[in-house]
Amino acid sequence: MDNVIALANLFGQDKDGRRFPIKVEIGSPYQSADDPETWRCPVNIDPLYSHLRDIAGADGFQALCLASRLAISLLRGYVEDGGRLLHDDGTEFSLDSYVPKEAQ
Repeated sequence: MDNVIALANLFGQDKDGRRFPIKVEIGSPYQSADDPETWRCPVNIDPLYSHLRDIAGADGFQALCLASRLAISLLRGYVEDGGRLLHDDGTEFSLDSYVPKEAQ
């Protein structure tokens, strides 16, 4: 991904206990070439979701917020399906600090 503006490196652990690196990337929002009223923001969660479409919004800020929200939602879904998110040292990686309490 070009123009990465936010990056998180963590580890996933699948239901069988296999551990693997996960890279979460959010790219810079850009104005759509097809529709100047629309902004898009790339998001990538490799290797879980590495071919996501760029997220559309009414402006760059909205596209960025929606892309971040999608990344968090997909990672939560991975955990709900039995996966784990971990720091490099093996401790749990919590998504709670990435979302304000009133938005959870």
